[in-house]
Amino acid sequence: MQSQYQLKFYGLMFISLIAFGTFFFQWFENLSFADAFYFCIVTIATVGYGDISPATIPGKAFALLLIIMGAGTFLGVMANATEIVLNKRGKQVRLEKLNIMMGLFFSETGTHLLSIFADNDSNLNEDTKKSFLINNSWKDDDFINLKKKRTNIEFKINHEKIPLIEINRFLNEKSEIFLRLIENPTLQDHEKFTELLIAILHLKEELTARKQLKRLPEPDRLHLTGDCNRVYLKLLDHWIDYMWYIKDRYPFLFSLAVRQNPFDSEASVNVK
Repeated sequence: MQSQYQLKFYGLMFISLIAFGTFFFQWFENLSFADAFYFCIVTIATVGYGDISPATIPGKAFALLLIIMGAGTFLGVMANATEIVLNKRGKQVRLEKLNIMMGLFFSETGTHLLSIFADNDSNLNEDTKKSFLINNSWKDDDFINLKKKRTNIEFKINHEKIPLIEINRFLNEKSEIFLRLIENPTLQDHEKFTELLIAILHLKEELTARKQLKRLPEPDRLHLTGDCNRVYLKLLDHWIDYMWYIKDRYPFLFSLAVRQNPFDSEASVNVK
């Protein structure tokens, strides 16, 4: 962001120098617009062909000033433009690594965890589940409509039947994966994914801290269900984005993800 501001600043200065220099040489050196513009450019570039040179004292003084300011401004433009290009390329590489991490997350833990939550969501009916049956024919508009529809649906886990013991066992089995993911420096480019991992780790700590999960007091069970719902909503949003991302880029991953859709009661990894 800072490089963009600096590029705009140096770019504005560079254009201003050319405009003012052209006008100056037209006025003091009695040059045509084309000759004045040409001389201004070769002066800033420090080329100095010698075919045009200032004849007046003010023209010579301004030419010296233009060489110093123009060369510095031009280097500033080039340096910041190069930095922006390199930063953009580096960001693309980091985002690609992050998407690979998200693929690992969903294949190892995310999809199964989302399936547990969806199975215990009493607000989900068959019509709602059909909206999440993503397939190969889906286009960008379908994913956009799904994200809009997701905001209009209340996803909420039933606290009376949520399998806390199963969730606790699963999270403890996958704890090493969560720790490796959250320690990855690439996460600094994706704040929302980091928040999801932190929410999952918090849920894991809450569950592990209790000696038993079978006979919990009602307020405590509601509290744990609230932590599960926080993970549920964040996980759902990332799952939609992940499916959208791999749809065209990694069709082989998408094929498996479709066959493991947590909202499909007939989902099977076997190709039918």
